[in-house]
Amino acid sequence: MINKQLIVASLCLSFIFSSCQKKLGIDPDVAALIFQAESAYRGGYYNAALTLSDSAITINPNVADVYFLRGRVFTKLARLEKAETSYFRVLQLDPNYQGAWFNIGTNSLRQDKLPAAIRYYKKEQQIHPSAKTMVQIGKVYADMGKVDSAAYAYEEAIEIDTKNASAYMRLGHLHKDSGDITKAIKYTTSGVSLDPENLDYKYFMGSLLLLNGEPEASIPFFRSVTNKRAWHYWAHHNLGQAYFRIGSTVDGQLFMDKAKELQKGVQEVENWRNLANMNPDQFMLWVNLGNSLNNMGRVEEAKDAFLVALSLKPMNFALQNNIANLCLTIGDTNQAIIRYESILSTDPELVDIWLNLGVVYASSGRATEARQAWEKGLEYDSNNQTLKGYLETLNQ
Repeated sequence: MINKQLIVASLCLSFIFSSCQKKLGIDPDVAALIFQAESAYRGGYYNAALTLSDSAITINPNVADVYFLRGRVFTKLARLEKAETSYFRVLQLDPNYQGAWFNIGTNSLRQDKLPAAIRYYKKEQQIHPSAKTMVQIGKVYADMGKVDSAAYAYEEAIEIDTKNASAYMRLGHLHKDSGDITKAIKYTTSGVSLDPENLDYKYFMGSLLLLNGEPEASIPFFRSVTNKRAWHYWAHHNLGQAYFRIGSTVDGQLFMDKAKELQKGVQEVENWRNLANMNPDQFMLWVNLGNSLNNMGRVEEAKDAFLVALSLKPMNFALQNNIANLCLTIGDTNQAIIRYESILSTDPELVDIWLNLGVVYASSGRATEARQAWEKGLEYDSNNQTLKGYLETLNQ
């Protein structure tokens, strides 16, 4: 079966490549390197993305696209000062570069530099007006306690784009914080209707209904969250409260007990996340964050944390194997295969990796490749009973 996400990603990258080629003064070799660096970035190969961008800069140091990509990579790695330097270089080369001021604003927001974030977002809005930027401006004003300014920004966002779900949801949060639950429900209902699959929106809607004395109406919203986010402490806690309030004490206790189990893990994740973001060059902090997330079943987030750790120690095969296994867990068999093969290209004697690679091939219906992988593993460990058992099963 064709991977639709892979097709979309390929089309996006092709568009980027074509756009780079069309820009005045960009050498085709530079455009090709930007294309490869973007592909590496999207695949989580952050060091490769930076190396390729370095090569592009060596050929031509005056291409804004290269520095914008580097800014995104450094942001992903939580190296916000380096990211900011890259974005300012973008603006030196092209003062109207779309997204540069926006990303600098977002980095400032992450560092709690709120007045600076407002200033940068407004610069972006002057050059490239959008509902997205107005929502961010509103968010910063809300964090600063400037409720009227925040509300005005969100309303401006809706003026620009009446289907911007985030603006409606932010207004819902504002009214909830001010104690006007009726208005909060009104705006949140609009936001949820525009983005009905958004679990964060569903959770907030459930919270408002529970707060408004409508526990039965809140239950479907909380259940939508708990069904897909088994790690979500507050959804379980509030769902337990909702069941208690309608007299379903057994279900209420069940979800309250589950919430209690989750509480320690949630706190542990946030502790490691804060430490990792404050010390982005510390390998073990990212590993610990990834392990904590993985233990809670937050697989995508765990993979992201491990990828940052891998950028610090690219030759750590155990970590590379963990990432490949997580790719497999979330159904990305192509990326799992690429990562297993990458490990083996460096150290072909890792029998467990040959075993894992064969399992992926077998589960994908590629029996020939599975057999070859397992036979290759036996070349390095001829008495490996697991490999022999897999091959026997395959032959049968």
